[in-house]
Amino acid sequence: MNPNRPISNPMLCGTIELMKAEDTPEHRKMFLDELIRARFLSPVIVTPTPVPDENGRMKITAEHKVQFPMISTKEGHKFFVAFTDLEELKKAHPDKEQQTFILSFDDYAGMLLRKDKDGNLPPALGFVINPMSSNVMVSREMVAKVIASRMAQSGIPVPPLQKKAPEETEQTEE
Repeated sequence: MNPNRPISNPMLCGTIELMKAEDTPEHRKMFLDELIRARFLSPVIVTPTPVPDENGRMKITAEHKVQFPMISTKEGHKFFVAFTDLEELKKAHPDKEQQTFILSFDDYAGMLLRKDKDGNLPPALGFVINPMSSNVMVSREMVAKVIASRMAQSGIPVPPLQKKAPEETEQTEE
């Protein structure tokens, strides 16, 4: 992955439109195939703000704290956000320069399925693709099914998804 090349996911966006127009098993499979290949812009808050090195690259060290802001539904359900391109990111953050990481489906899967030291899952129930336009929700359960399917195809035993997310966890919200 080249960090200097703009993030763009026209095939994923196309499959989202197809799925919205006609939700068929074939369109869902096309969406999942593109979802797994996609690279997303994910808003982050890094403190202290990293300083570019001589090559212009930002280095994150152990002294940095990285937070992934979440959005909440009216019911209080929390989700990470994923943008397919810079234009979609700017719809959510039009007036400011937003720090971002480039994440894959597997990165979001790791964030959603990783348990803390007490065995609890994070409070995010999934991630939302382009929340200001197409607003496609990818649930933790969908992520777990995709990962389980990929593991089973590779002959790897699939562990169960057990504990629910803690209700009282504090997170940064947009």
